[in-house]
Amino acid sequence: MNNHESIMKDVLKEKQLLDKISPKFQQLNELDEIMEQADNPKVLAALMFRLIQEKEKTNSLLENINEKYDKIMFSVKTQNPLETNTQESRDTQFEVLPEQDQMILKIVEEQGQCTAKDIKTMLSYKGLNAACQRLNKLYKEGYLKKVKSGRKVLYLAKC
Repeated sequence: MNNHESIMKDVLKEKQLLDKISPKFQQLNELDEIMEQADNPKVLAALMFRLIQEKEKTNSLLENINEKYDKIMFSVKTQNPLETNTQESRDTQFEVLPEQDQMILKIVEEQGQCTAKDIKTMLSYKGLNAACQRLNKLYKEGYLKKVKSGRKVLYLAKC
């Protein structure tokens, strides 16, 4: 009889501990049956197997979510701006320009106009070609206006 009382006290202590750890665990209907069989290695193996299956399902779901996120980000980053150059589509499209292009746009907006030579000196480019390419890219994407005056090409901020 004494042995039975000590077993019951141990079971109560275990239940109280489980309740502290996770109150929802106590709501399981099979908890008493599981606790009775907890010493059985086959039951523990079955529980571990079930846990591994659930973990694999969770990992699979997370991989699918990650793949979908990567596809969305890829499509956002690679969307061709020449195809969607209207003001309406630009408002709905998410686009982040490189830091160099943002600096160029800021310079053009502050000065009202500039040439490739101005950009070359302000951003310390080694050659004029880099400045020309960046300005032409911004013009083709619709961020700048381009005005030719003889051999000189001015880039203006778009209002």
